[in-house]
Amino acid sequence: MVRSMTGFGRGVTQTEHFQLTVEVRSVNHRFLEISSRFPKEWMEAELAAKKLIQSKVSRGKLDVSVFVNENHQHEQTMVINWPLVNAYKAARKELAAEVPLKEEWDMTELLKLEGALTVETAQLPHEEVIEAVRDALTEALNNLIAMREREGAVLYEVMCGFKQELVEQIDCIRAVSDDAVVKYREKLLLRIKEVTESTSVDERVLTEVAVFAEKIDIAEELDRLNSHLKQLDETLAEDISIGRKLDFLLQEIHRETNTIGSKNQSSEAFVAVVQMKSVLEKMREQVQNIE
Repeated sequence: MVRSMTGFGRGVTQTEHFQLTVEVRSVNHRFLEISSRFPKEWMEAELAAKKLIQSKVSRGKLDVSVFVNENHQHEQTMVINWPLVNAYKAARKELAAEVPLKEEWDMTELLKLEGALTVETAQLPHEEVIEAVRDALTEALNNLIAMREREGAVLYEVMCGFKQELVEQIDCIRAVSDDAVVKYREKLLLRIKEVTESTSVDERVLTEVAVFAEKIDIAEELDRLNSHLKQLDETLAEDISIGRKLDFLLQEIHRETNTIGSKNQSSEAFVAVVQMKSVLEKMREQVQNIE
């Protein structure tokens, strides 16, 4: 099955303490690259999320965003750093011996003591966070994959259309290549007749024709092209990541096409080779967006 690497998916889950929304966007990339934005205290959940993504997606640059909407405010606690407060107290007492200071501290002065008082907020339940991230992300990934498959279906039709164009051009090349040796033999005999006025075919003519036939023979290249196109059909039907394999196959098809072009002896084959190269370039552009 062909999948595009471009897509978007969103997943939402509700827990006792919060509502979690996960959004995943993906674009083309040679490999799998994941960029995520989780609350800093959710590191373990972020690692679990990346493992889940890796199990479902093979290629693409993915951007994962997490939005948390808490159902109510969590209980907050004031924590006193007593060793630090006592250190401040000792320092103040020492200063008071030289500098006039009030004997009693007010709350404003205490709050200005850096690190002496901190506010702690109760953390969301760990297991609840992990499960919520997994559920919301699974929904987001399923939606993302469904979108990539819809776009992939369009790409599949485009690739099949291009493949058919290649088949037509190959058939054209095969047809004219069968006549190339005959035409060369006739042309050679005509030139000999013009020079010698002889209609007999001596050994030198037969040798020249044989050498020419071997030089322009493209039967092997055409057979390999047919084999590559068969592999192309099989690959497009595979239910795995196929983008890199398709890219390799197109390189091989392009190589055989170049060889045919270098051996070509007819204007019809030249036009067909040029057309094949144009189609292959379009196919390679499309393959860049296939997972």
